[in-house]
Amino acid sequence: MLTVHERLAELFILSRQRRLTTTEEAEQQQCLQVNAMYYWELARLNNEALLAARTEDAEWQHDIGAQLFELRVTGRVSRRRK
Repeated sequence: MLTVHERLAELFILSRQRRLTTTEEAEQQQCLQVNAMYYWELARLNNEALLAARTEDAEWQHDIGAQLFELRVTGRVSRRRK
């Protein structure tokens, strides 16, 4: 779990107990945006992994595996296969 997901959970719990402040609402929106981008990238990589597996491209599969690991650890992918 990324830090942004932890904070999003905290904000959700707070919103169930009381109304969020303007700052907290803005932070929640930022977290939701980061979350959407994270899962969009995860979906892209999973689709590419499926294509790589179906075409039996081991090098591509390895590259995608490294990108998936990086995404899960850092929340972003620094490089893309050319």
